[in-house]
Amino acid sequence: AVSVGPNCIAVTPNQVWQNGSVWYTDLLDLSQPFTLEFQMNYGTVDANGADGMMFVLQTLGPSALGVDGNGLGFEGFIPSFGIEFDTYYNSNIGDIPSDHIAFQQNGNVNHYQTNNLAGPVVANPNDQNIEDGEEHPIKIIWNPVSRVVQLYFDCVLRLSAQVDLVNTIFNGTTQVWWGFTGATGGLSNAQLVCLAE
Repeated sequence: AVSVGPNCIAVTPNQVWQNGSVWYTDLLDLSQPFTLEFQMNYGTVDANGADGMMFVLQTLGPSALGVDGNGLGFEGFIPSFGIEFDTYYNSNIGDIPSDHIAFQQNGNVNHYQTNNLAGPVVANPNDQNIEDGEEHPIKIIWNPVSRVVQLYFDCVLRLSAQVDLVNTIFNGTTQVWWGFTGATGGLSNAQLVCLAE
């Protein structure tokens, strides 16, 4: 991952078999509520584009790097919580054909397994493709009292689930690293994230 301007990171270039991650320097306190807003650009290659990005919470540290291809740079992070923005259809791991969103844990992107916490759902119900070169606004809301995570895509609530991030996923740890991962495989896309102020 490389900086491409103020608050913007190219998580992967449009090249095959790339794997990127970027972590914010300040830890996130899961005992407190938070709202994070950013924009994601999934590239311009649709049918032959891949693979996607993830928003990730993890305790492995600021050098964590997962597995490329359909691992989305997230595979292998234990413990972890990830919000998947998947732009390639891998039927063998339970993907749906449309570009989609899901909540995953412990570095596992297989929707058939118990680490799939919610989803997958179509990212944009009005358009099956999000590899359109546009910057899509994303908002994530965490409520530590109700233990609910909400994900807004293009200003619409697309996924919400009760997840005990502190006790179930992070074994009582409240301070976590947060950031983004992304990957390409045999197919690729330029994938970017821009943080809001």
